[in-house]
Amino acid sequence: MAKYFPILSLGLLLAATACERPAPPTFTEEGAPYDLTAYLQQQKQRLVAEQPMVLKSVTTENQPTETVQTDKVDWEDELAVFEQTDLNRPALQEYYVKQETVLENGSVAIEYRKTENSEPLVQYLRLVISPDKQLQQLNAVLQDENPLFFSRRKVRLDADPVTGNISSYNVQGVQKLIFSDSLHYAVDANL
Repeated sequence: MAKYFPILSLGLLLAATACERPAPPTFTEEGAPYDLTAYLQQQKQRLVAEQPMVLKSVTTENQPTETVQTDKVDWEDELAVFEQTDLNRPALQEYYVKQETVLENGSVAIEYRKTENSEPLVQYLRLVISPDKQLQQLNAVLQDENPLFFSRRKVRLDADPVTGNISSYNVQGVQKLIFSDSLHYAVDANL
């Protein structure tokens, strides 16, 4: 019996692996319409190196708008909300219906809308990609909700049509903790 143990073990191993579900396909560069994370990483590196002057306005509920012009910006933190909108991970694809439309100027608008019974962070995403594969605009709605906290943000990022570099961005949001009032805010930045 001992001499058949390795063969029996190999047979059981093969049988067990044959019953496993195959791994889901991953997106290749050809399968993803646009690699938003790579774009944002490249932009962060460029912005850190160049340190452009930024005109930034912040408005919170019942407070006057504060505007500052600075070249001291934490780009990792500043662009983090836009990284949350990247939907090119295979695990997220089942939560969205995707639609592509060719615009009059040859650009492509790619829209992701959440499916009816799903509750992902990104509720809606629209990317406008130029004919030469440069990001022109990003619009998204993000919503996070649990018994203690509610947050909803509308974000927009615009890129220069010639260079593809970020030219402006905007975040409008509301957040509420269970035992506090809602806080509405807006951030506008122009480079």
